[in-house]
Amino acid sequence: MIISLQTITRSLALACGLVALANESRASDLVAPQAKPIKLAGGFKFTEGPAVAANGDVYFTDIPNNRIHRWDSSSKQLSIFADESNGANGLYFADDGRLFACQGNAKRVVAYSLDGNDTSSLAKRYDGKKFNKPNDLWIDLKGGVYFSDPNYGNKELSQDGKHVYYIKSGGGEVIRVADGFKTPNGLVGTPDGGTLYIADIGDGKTYSYSIQEDGTLNDRKLFCESGSDGMTLDQYGNVYLTSGSVKVFSPKGEKIADLKFPESPANVVFGGKDRKTLFVTARTGFYSLDMAVAGAIREKPFRITISTVEDKMVYDVKKFNVETGRPVLLTFKNKDFPPHNLLVVKPGKADEVANLAIALGNDGFGKQWRPDTPLILWGSTMIDYDEETVISFTAPPPGDYPYVCTFPGHAMMMRGVMKVLPKGAGKKK
Repeated sequence: MIISLQTITRSLALACGLVALANESRASDLVAPQAKPIKLAGGFKFTEGPAVAANGDVYFTDIPNNRIHRWDSSSKQLSIFADESNGANGLYFADDGRLFACQGNAKRVVAYSLDGNDTSSLAKRYDGKKFNKPNDLWIDLKGGVYFSDPNYGNKELSQDGKHVYYIKSGGGEVIRVADGFKTPNGLVGTPDGGTLYIADIGDGKTYSYSIQEDGTLNDRKLFCESGSDGMTLDQYGNVYLTSGSVKVFSPKGEKIADLKFPESPANVVFGGKDRKTLFVTARTGFYSLDMAVAGAIREKPFRITISTVEDKMVYDVKKFNVETGRPVLLTFKNKDFPPHNLLVVKPGKADEVANLAIALGNDGFGKQWRPDTPLILWGSTMIDYDEETVISFTAPPPGDYPYVCTFPGHAMMMRGVMKVLPKGAGKKK
């Protein structure tokens, strides 16, 4: 794969002027040898929001024409998925196959049915006020939705600024998770659900944030000195930004390539069956570029449901196994009448955490019986009868990790063990 990389890069640049290299050897690893942009379709007004379906087909929007188009990656044919899209911009597919969209003109985030004929509204307001003009979105492991809300084309703000929001899984509560932007725009998260990148195109900067259990963001860091309209990731964690060209940055924020297209790119996504084609929406056109790398693919999460047993003061699952490094979605359901929580703690620390919870005394209720200690890795709040919550995390290094309810007096019986196996051990007979 690394044979004659500099020769290939120079030939490519001479042939089509495609790659203006910031770091020649690394950039030449990205694009397939001799590849150049191909115009797949044209005649649009302004293309945006590409999203890849499970089969590799790519959907994108033509905002002024109020349409969502579908590019069939097998037949190479273009069709209309939805008309009268209310200025739909950013798109993203949910695990169940529905297409989520930011409808800027309707000031809302919606989910399209599988046939594109119907929509359901996921979020229309925050703090009783309509959004400005939702722009781009990304769906996390739990099904929660992050979206940016700038204000393109509107004279007045509906909100008190231009922010980023999070819709909790299931179309629930909307919370504001990031602010301090001039114009937030493109955003994307890492496959493990740990990091969210947000571009402030108005300030020419892109930031990274750490994603928390409850969907909130912290640890804001400047990722690079470039804004972006849209963005995507490849299999190595490189970040692709659109700002005059497709600029590629390493996970450390170092610029490694500058991919040129005949029109100025607005957004970008990896698609096709093998995810090794870069699809670019660029003003009036829709383009592709064959790549030597594939797009980042979210590993299928390990899903498990743990419930309390009515009148038994126990969890119904006492032990489960998962491989290290795998995304985990743990659904916790309370089928018992007293409130309960579920906290995953460090190996051998269940009793110590339970005692710390008891020591909270009268402060315990306000703290959800969750003491402030690094011994707790992940967990829920106290939930009432017939409520449920989802805990998401990446399986830690191999070991036995207890989970426990820390309401005083419950820990003796309400506990279990998550056994984390070495990578590949779960496939062995």
